[in-house]
This record gives sequence, C-alpha cells and structure tokens, in this order.
Amino acid sequence: MALTTTQPNLECCTGLHTEHLCYMVSQGFHVSDEQEYEALVENARYQCNRCERVAASDANLCVPVPL
Repeated sequence: MALTTTQPNLECCTGLHTEHLCYMVSQGFHVSDEQEYEALVENARYQCNRCERVAASDANLCVPVPL
C-alpha cells in the first residue's frame, strides 16, 4: 500500500499549523502513531474546507466547517 502525503498548507496563518491534520499527515503521523491519529478523527464533527480532512476538533484543521 502506497503512503499518501499532502503538502502542508503554507497559507495557514493560525500559528498552530503543526497541530493540523494536513501537516501531521505530511509528516507521516498517521503511520507513526496510528492510534493517536485515529483518536483525532474518530467521531468527526468538522471538515477542513481546504484539504477536506475530518476531525473531532476544529483545532486540528486549517479551515474548519461543521459537518
């Protein structure tokens, strides 16, 4: 199975981009710490309007919108 990585959002200006799923996945977090990654996306309540990832907390997305 090939690993899918995305480019980090260079336009994100929250100052906390390293906590966003698009950045974490680009660094291989979903592979290196699969259980913690699953905890961040389990029971997703938000979707990123930029990368379309989903997360339980809006804090883990660049441009979160409620699902």
